[in-house]
Amino acid sequence: MPAVAQTGSFVLQFRDSFLRHWQVERGYTLAVADAMPAEQYEFKPHPVQRSFGEQFVHLAGANTRYFSAFGLAPPPEPPAGAGKEIVRGYIDASWDYTIEVLKKLSEKDLLRADLGAPRFKPHSGVDLCLRAYTHTAHHRGQTIVYLRLKGIAPPAWSFEPTAGA
Repeated sequence: MPAVAQTGSFVLQFRDSFLRHWQVERGYTLAVADAMPAEQYEFKPHPVQRSFGEQFVHLAGANTRYFSAFGLAPPPEPPAGAGKEIVRGYIDASWDYTIEVLKKLSEKDLLRADLGAPRFKPHSGVDLCLRAYTHTAHHRGQTIVYLRLKGIAPPAWSFEPTAGA
């Protein structure tokens, strides 16, 4: 990954660096989603857990909610189902949306401290970016366990964007 340019404010450097890392997260998230066969998207390790597909709908939906707090663009609607093609399309739509918002964020947007859902206020724009990144890693990590339980080796993670990212 290229080094961050040393121009502009630190918070804008953070945004640009975050965007590059966020694109890596997109590629890896899609690779993990693609690793599970379509007929296993309803798999739940335990009845109280989300299915494999539902984990990704939750992951993508939360990310769109985090970034919708900026009020810069309308988020995509969550899907009605959790089948493989529907889920993959929603992951793509959610990343398209979050990247669109990220590219528009100003220093003022990232530093404002009144963002988030009522139970999460107050958050800065930087906080919401970090929350989305952590939330993605958390739920994607759960899906890797689902893959392992089905005897599927998860894809390798890389610091570089993968095809389709």
